[in-house]
Amino acid sequence: MLNYGYGALKSQIRSEIIAAGLDPSVGIIHGNDKNRNLLVSDLMEPLRPEVDRTILEFALSHTFTPGDFTINQQGGCRLNPQMAKVVANTVASTKADRIVGRFLAAL
Repeated sequence: MLNYGYGALKSQIRSEIIAAGLDPSVGIIHGNDKNRNLLVSDLMEPLRPEVDRTILEFALSHTFTPGDFTINQQGGCRLNPQMAKVVANTVASTKADRIVGRFLAAL
């Protein structure tokens, strides 16, 4: 669930960066040539606890069923597409986009 949450956060931040007219590939902290969204990764770091909290609250308040998950042939547990959408939407409804917007406005 955290992976989907971080994916939703990454998408939000990238949209905000582009809307602010900044280049998402120019980072401050991250410097991995394979990562094309260095600034996105930089801005995600302080917001990860917000995603963590949102996912934890969701997990504690939700009653899961076996159908919410799929076990692949290697034994890995994955969210089914419907549950993945619920998780992504839950994170997307957090205040992370407003936090990122204020940060970018301060630049």
